[in-house]
Order: sequence, then C-alpha cells, then structure tokens
Amino acid sequence: MRVAICDDEKPMQIALEKLLDEYSRLRKIDISVDKFENGHDLIKTLNEREYEIVFMDYQMDDIDGMETSRVIRSKNNENIIIFVSAYPEIAVDSYEVNTFRFIVKPINKEKLFKAIDDYLKSIDYDNLLILKTHDGTYKIKMSDIIYAEAKGKHTIIRTTQKTFEIHIHLKKIEDKLPTEKFCRCQRAYIAGFLHINNHTNSEIIFDNGERAQIGKVYISKFKEKFQEYVMRYNQMNL
Repeated sequence: MRVAICDDEKPMQIALEKLLDEYSRLRKIDISVDKFENGHDLIKTLNEREYEIVFMDYQMDDIDGMETSRVIRSKNNENIIIFVSAYPEIAVDSYEVNTFRFIVKPINKEKLFKAIDDYLKSIDYDNLLILKTHDGTYKIKMSDIIYAEAKGKHTIIRTTQKTFEIHIHLKKIEDKLPTEKFCRCQRAYIAGFLHINNHTNSEIIFDNGERAQIGKVYISKFKEKFQEYVMRYNQMNL
C-alpha cells in the first residue's frame, strides 16, 4: 500500500511514519511512505504516482490542506484523504472534499489504526492481488484473474478486463494467490478456478474461450484442487 504524508512539520512526518510502520508490522501489510512538506510537491507527484491514502495537514505555507485537497479531487476522486490536524474546527469543512476520516493532533494510535482498518475493509483488501514493481503498484481483483503465465522474468496476468505484463517472477505471484482458488496446471501457468468452464485430462477451457494445456505431472494435483473448489462452491450455493 502506497501512502503520502503531506505535513510541513518534520517531527509530525516522522511520528506518523513510525505509527504506519507499526501498523504495517502488526497487520502484515507492506506500506510504502512518501513525505511532502507542501501541497504543491504532492500535487506534482500525483501526476506521476498513485497513493491509496493521503494523510493531509491543514495549515501549511502557501497552499493549505483544504486547497490541496480540492486540487486533488479535481484530478482524481479515488484518493483516500485522511486529515490529521491540530484544528478540529475545520473537521466539518474537510468533508467538502470527501474526507475519509479526520484525526486530531496529537495522533491517537487507536483512532489511526481504526481508520486504516476501515479503509481496508471498504475495499476488501484481502481479495486484491497487490504487486509492487519499479513501474508502480498494481492492484488486481483476484476474482478477475483468469490465468497467470510466465514469460521469461515477467508474468502475463490475464483478467476479465485487461492483460498485464508485470516484471515479477511467476513464483512470487503464486505465493500471493490463495491455493483454494488457483493452481498450477503446468510449469509456467497458473489457472484461476473461477473462470474454468471445463477441463479434460490434458486441457483447460476458460470462460473467455481461451485454452491451456495441463502438464502430466500436474494433472493429479490440479484435478484434486479443482474438485475441492467445485465442492466448496456448490456447498456455498445450496
């Protein structure tokens, strides 16, 4: 998860970053933090980089937190903005820019953690495949993944919406996928059970019409895992 802190006070930046690091270790979620001392630098960076959460101070030189948030909203309505301010009287006004939460300084750790927990619940974070590369961060709904295929040191991820080519080895992606929903069907190929229409002893037919071969050494485990998935799915829909 990529996070931005926009605050002109260095001690505040450091304190918030330490709390985010504690949250990261507690929840076992990778959090990457970028810090900004003014709204202009944040706005400029947002043209090149995405953040899931922006922690926004109110009082800053030149352009305050409210005006910075208005500019952000004019460009992108998906950023989650959490105001962290010593001015509780502006709490009501902050909701003009669709603020997710308002936290009063000094920061209460429990309230901060609760705000992040609520955000993660709101996007069903457990059902997202989060991949960080030098090109940026990819967030892919696991239920959309039809298959993942190795292509050298890259991986092709085919989804119901589009195709991604990501500079990450297939094994690293496999480690992030739930084994009850995905399984290797050959050395360089992982199939998503949700999108399998049918299969034989040698071939998978996906719901988008594409096909994939099943390797002989993988067929036994594949059939076992897919049968478990079908049984689980049927039980859920009785």
